[in-house]
Amino acid sequence: MSNSPISIPLRFQRAELEAKADLEPEGRALLAEIGHPEQLVQAMIDGGNARDAIHSLALILPHRHAVWWGCMAARILPNIDARRTDLAALVAAERWVQTGSAADAEAAGEAAEAANRDLAPSWVATAAFWSGRSIAPRGLQPVPPAPHLAGVATRIALKLLATDPALQGRIAFADFLPLGMALLVGGNGAEAQAALRDRVAQLPPPAQ
Repeated sequence: MSNSPISIPLRFQRAELEAKADLEPEGRALLAEIGHPEQLVQAMIDGGNARDAIHSLALILPHRHAVWWGCMAARILPNIDARRTDLAALVAAERWVQTGSAADAEAAGEAAEAANRDLAPSWVATAAFWSGRSIAPRGLQPVPPAPHLAGVATRIALKLLATDPALQGRIAFADFLPLGMALLVGGNGAEAQAALRDRVAQLPPPAQ
């Protein structure tokens, strides 16, 4: 991803958000009133509704940025390098972000299935798979994934990440919002990720 802010083509589809973002009534009311994606997410934040802000942002970001959000968030796991299948899923998702290729999306799907489906890295890789050209098994007629699926997988990944035992309950779902907002405005999220890493570095070591 770029090191300097750039303009990105956002996926602001009001009907998709109404149907697939699983918004609270307050979020739905804001969606009916506000037609600008950044203003919508900011209004949710200002109203103390980080949940709906993340749900909306995951669908508004282009697929590549949504997957990268999940990748950067998962990289704060202090034990990710020791979790072989989880790491493989995360690396596969990161590879798809870099290439955008159909083959790498398919590889991410395979890595997702091999990882623990109850943990975030598997869903980050699923988001990459659902960003590819087809979700059908190899050799069959291509079946393009529905456009909202990558964002849904990303929000699932963030929710699971917040409850990952390695983070000891010190990082909440809402804490991933600054990282996503940095990507929304065209940044690379490095500063927000560093802030999360600093918090994780202060965690006590796990009990033996």
